[in-house]
Amino acid sequence: MRKTILLAVGVVAMLAAMVGCSYDDEAIWNEIENVKDRVETLEESVIKTNEDIAALQTIVNALQKSLYVVSVTPTAEGYTIVFSDGTTAEIKNGKDGANGANAPVISVKQDADGNYYWTMDGEWLLVDGERVRANGIDGKDGANGENGIDGEDAVAPQVRINGLTKEWEISTDGGMTWVSTGVVAEGKDGANGDLLFKSVDTSHPDYVVITLADGTELRLARYDERAPKFIIVDAHEVAEVAFGTTAEFVVDADNIADYVVNTPEGWRAAYAENILAVTAPAEDMCHYDVEGVIAITVVSEEGKSLIVKLRVVAVEAEDELPYELRILTFEDEDARFEPYTLDYAGVDITTWSDLVDDPQYGGPLTYGDYMSAMYTWWDEANTELMHIFPDNYAYCYWGGGHAISNYWGEGFTDEDRDKHIAKYYGEDYVADNAGNDTMLGWFNLQMMIPVAPHSGDNFVVHYGYKDFYSYVENLPELIFADGEARVIDHMYITNTNYTLNQFYMGVKSEAGNSFGGNWTGLTEDAWLKIVAQGFDDVAADAYAEPVSEVEFYLVNGLNVVEDWQKWDLSSLGAVAKVRFNFLYSEEMGGRYGFTIPGYFAYDDVAVRFDK
Repeated sequence: MRKTILLAVGVVAMLAAMVGCSYDDEAIWNEIENVKDRVETLEESVIKTNEDIAALQTIVNALQKSLYVVSVTPTAEGYTIVFSDGTTAEIKNGKDGANGANAPVISVKQDADGNYYWTMDGEWLLVDGERVRANGIDGKDGANGENGIDGEDAVAPQVRINGLTKEWEISTDGGMTWVSTGVVAEGKDGANGDLLFKSVDTSHPDYVVITLADGTELRLARYDERAPKFIIVDAHEVAEVAFGTTAEFVVDADNIADYVVNTPEGWRAAYAENILAVTAPAEDMCHYDVEGVIAITVVSEEGKSLIVKLRVVAVEAEDELPYELRILTFEDEDARFEPYTLDYAGVDITTWSDLVDDPQYGGPLTYGDYMSAMYTWWDEANTELMHIFPDNYAYCYWGGGHAISNYWGEGFTDEDRDKHIAKYYGEDYVADNAGNDTMLGWFNLQMMIPVAPHSGDNFVVHYGYKDFYSYVENLPELIFADGEARVIDHMYITNTNYTLNQFYMGVKSEAGNSFGGNWTGLTEDAWLKIVAQGFDDVAADAYAEPVSEVEFYLVNGLNVVEDWQKWDLSSLGAVAKVRFNFLYSEEMGGRYGFTIPGYFAYDDVAVRFDK
C-alpha cells in the first residue's frame, strides 16, 4: 500500500513540473494529502477487516462449543468478550454498517448441518464450488493456512486490496493465493466504518446479542451463579469413536441438578462424576447412524438450562500404536514402588501421600537436615521416572527440586493469602502473627496451586532456575532410573498461587522473599517460559549440552496460565533424563537475575513404552 502512496505522490509532482509556474501549489499539496488519506483509509480497512474476521471466528467457535460469556468489558474502541474457556474476542465499535472503503460484506450463516459457513455479500463464500467452514473442526480454531472447505477444517479468510486493480481480494489458504471479489475499494471521505459488526447488545441478563453488518444476529448465553456449567474439556469439534468402543471425555461441570442426553440412533452416552462416556454403535447392528450430534441438556437448581452438543462419527478402529502410554499419576492407588525410608527425617514412605511435606515451608521432608536431605521418589515398575533433590551446596528445597503436594485452593490475590495460610497453618497461627510478613509471606504457600489436581489428590511442584546470578549449579531433573532412554509423551502443567500473585500484583518486598527486582506487574511484552532439556546420558553433568529442547509459555503478554495445560514433550525424542529451567523476558529480570519465584506444578506424566 505504501507503494501506492508513493506512486500517487509522484504523479502529482510530475503534473506540477509540466505546468511550470501556472499551477496552484496549495491545491496540489491538498490533493497529495487527500490521496494519502484515502490510501491510509484503505489500509486501515484491510487491517480492521482481518481483525474482525478473526474475532467473528472466535465467537462462532464459542457458539459451537456452547461456551458462556463470562464478561463483556467496554474498551476505548468497542468491547472485549471473555468466554468460559478463557478465549477472548475484541469487537470494535461499529458505525451502523458504514463502509468507507466499500469492502465486501463478510459474514457467517448457520446451515442445516449445525455448522457455520462464511458468506460474502449475502451468498456462500465458495472455493472450488465448496463452502468454507467458519467454526472449528477436529479441535482446531481455524488458524490461517488450514483447509476450510466444506467438510474439512475451518479457516478464517483474509482480505487485501490489490495495489494495481484497487479491488478487494480474498484468500482462504493463508495468503498463498488471492481471488478478486470484483469490489473496488473506494476509500471515500476517509471514513472507516464497521465492516463486520454492527452492534453489541448487553442489556439482557441471560444473553448477549451481537448483530453483524448484514443483519445476522448471534446470541451468546451469559454465565452467572444460577446457570449450570458443562464444558467438555479437550473435546474435538467432531469426536471420532471406533465402532463398538467407548470414549471418555472429561467435563468441567458445576451446579447441575439434572440432565438429559439425546443421541443418534445406535449411540449411547452417559454422564457421571465429571466424565461423559460415549459409546459408538457396533458395526453388525441392523440400524445405526454413522454420525450425528449428541445433545446434553443440563438444568441448574435454579431452573436455568443449557444445551451442549458434541458432534460424533463412528470410525474403523485404527491400527494399534506401536507403544503403550504409562501414566505417573502420583496417586496412592497407583503406587508400585517398594517402601523406603527418608533416613534424615525418620519417615517411612509407602505411598505418594507420605511424600507431602507439612508444613509447606520449612517442613522436615524438604527442609530437614539440609546437608543430607536427599528427598527422592521413584515410580518403580511403572514409568521408571525418578527424582532426587539436586545438590546445590546442600540438599534442600530452597536449592531446587520436585516436591509432591496436595495443597490447593482458589484465589491468589493479596486478600487470599491469610485465608490460605489459616487453612493450612491454622487460624491461631494467622492471629498470632498478624502483620508479620516473615511468618505470613506468600512463600509459606509455595506448594499450592489455584485449581484442583489434574487427577486425584496429588501433583508435583517444581522449584529451581539457573541464570547469570543464581548460585544454582544443578537444575531439577527427571531421570529414568533404569538408564533406558524413552519418550516422555506429555505432562500437564500450571502456575502456583505464589507465582500468580507475583505476576499480577508485582514482586513483594515482604520479609523472607528473596526475589526482589523491578517487576511491578504484567505488561504486554512480558513472557515467561519453561524449557525442558533432554539428555541421552543419565549421567550427563550440569554443563552437558542437551540433545533436544521443548519450551512452554507460562506467561505470554497478558495471557497467563491459570489452569491445567497439556505440554507435549514428545519432540524431545527418546532421552535418559529431562532437566527443567526458566527463561524470561527483560521485564522479569533485574540486577539480581530472575525476579519471579521459580515455581510451576505438573501432574499426570505420560511415558511411551514399546509393545
